Amino acid sequence: MAGQSISKSWLVIRRGIRYSYDYLGMVIAASALWFVTGFFPILVVTSFSKYIQNSAVIGAAIFLTLVTIGPATAAVHGIAAKILQNEDVRVREFFAFFRKFFWRSVALVLLNVLILLILGSDMIFTLNSPNKFIQMLSGIWIYFFIFWVLMSNYIFPFLVNQNIGVLLTMKRSALLALDNLVVTIILSVAVLIVAVLSVILAAPVLLLMLGIIAFLQNVGYHELMQKYDDAPSQETTVETTIEGEV
Repeated sequence: MAGQSISKSWLVIRRGIRYSYDYLGMVIAASALWFVTGFFPILVVTSFSKYIQNSAVIGAAIFLTLVTIGPATAAVHGIAAKILQNEDVRVREFFAFFRKFFWRSVALVLLNVLILLILGSDMIFTLNSPNKFIQMLSGIWIYFFIFWVLMSNYIFPFLVNQNIGVLLTMKRSALLALDNLVVTIILSVAVLIVAVLSVILAAPVLLLMLGIIAFLQNVGYHELMQKYDDAPSQETTVETTIEGEV
């Protein structure tokens, strides 16, 4: 079983990288659009930092960035999903996906920020408690954080492939990660490596990072959904299938 999971993980990574190479032009264009569109509010503030030093304006820019980063991320995933379905896709469809998934992706980002704030505050509280038993409970929040990282691989693939609501997206992402832990852990490591290398090398953050990550996560989604009897597009039955196996 572990051997099959490792083999599946290698297949996901290999296919994700291959698609990124085969569609390198689209990866560069989509990643650049994601960076400029998603971080537009904070980029404006930092570009005019000499003239904008008001903390309220900076705070508003950070909040607006949380609003724009979700639809921009969904747009890149929408492009990757369409390519994996062997459909023709143009760069300008980035903006169509941006509009289509705008409100749900904003809600997903804000919900996940709220989850992180809750996990972080609970972890700080337990670590700083004078009670030794409560301090020991801090490990629970670390496990919750790790699981959140794992399930986050499938949030946008579920959203763009199944076109479902926010809570159902979160629920199915959690179930898929829980039922495929080995593959999901290895996929998370691959995504982390791509993100870290992109940050270290600087330029790939703008030109490559999210395009490669979107291919990795969508390939992972498609490969894992094949193990269930129902196709990924059959929204009403996928949840039941995963829950039944878990």
